[in-house]
Amino acid sequence: MKMLGWAKLVIVCLVFGVVTVGVRVRGQEKKALDPAAWGADHVGKPVPEFVHGDECLFCHRNTIGATWQNNAHGVTIRQREDAPELTKLVAAQSDLAPIAKEIEYFLGSRHVVRFLKKDGYGKFTILNRQTALGETAKTTGEGKPVWDKTRFGDRCAGCHTTGVDSTNKTFVAFGLDCYACHGDVNLEHGNDTSLVLLSKKQRNNAKVITSVCAQCHLRDAKSKSTGLPYPNNFVAGDNLFRDFVVDWKRADDENLNAGDRHVWRNVRDVAVYGDESITCLSCHQVHGNTSFKHRRVLRAAICSECHEADSFKTPKRYAVRSGLCEY
Repeated sequence: MKMLGWAKLVIVCLVFGVVTVGVRVRGQEKKALDPAAWGADHVGKPVPEFVHGDECLFCHRNTIGATWQNNAHGVTIRQREDAPELTKLVAAQSDLAPIAKEIEYFLGSRHVVRFLKKDGYGKFTILNRQTALGETAKTTGEGKPVWDKTRFGDRCAGCHTTGVDSTNKTFVAFGLDCYACHGDVNLEHGNDTSLVLLSKKQRNNAKVITSVCAQCHLRDAKSKSTGLPYPNNFVAGDNLFRDFVVDWKRADDENLNAGDRHVWRNVRDVAVYGDESITCLSCHQVHGNTSFKHRRVLRAAICSECHEADSFKTPKRYAVRSGLCEY
């Protein structure tokens, strides 16, 4: 058999998932990088003043604004009046009847929904109940329905609200505002869109992109400075891993559901092994909330996390679970 050239061999191995980062290559062990070695952070600093989403809508109302309330990122928390289908769901659950009128907000919209009400400035109290969504909605929880004043701030605030003060566990706005992903936007960006992080002219830094997405999607990590399961005043553009404590062995944990393992492995490949060939934005179109880019991406070993490796056409059946999010 004729020997393939080195370049061809690498291409073949990458396509079939044979070469994995961290193994011996040409007789040398590829060293892991220090994920915290680049960039800056805002750990322990006050939340900066930032451009609110309502201001962004002045220019983006006909594009992003028209679809944001149907976007998975845009409905992480919804007011009761904006979610009539969930209001009906509450009315149909007999064990929620004693506190149904107290529920003001809903957390989650895809797999499980939790119930919230305001508890002062920048705070929610969360009910010790959750309802699994599907053909037959089922509410679970032990004992009588009780409002928990600390659980939301201790576990949920970092990924379901914007502008979180980790010291007081308060937030500036419920749900995900533009600031969560685009950071502190330069007001001159109307004349130069390259001034906006993740714009078409500024989305070429794989480490920055990965930090932005990992701040919420890398579940089971925690802040070194606070111990909370979300970053301490992360601002898009920062290096998340200067403060976020991550056990990278989780990336190879076969007990993780496929969705979480997919995230862990991609984040590790970028942050630890310096593989910048695939980022979250290679496949996921956040504003469009579509799978258009997902379908066009070249097949790679990472696809086999969620798709059968023989054809990559058939999705694997798996249940999304999270100890942090309690479902």
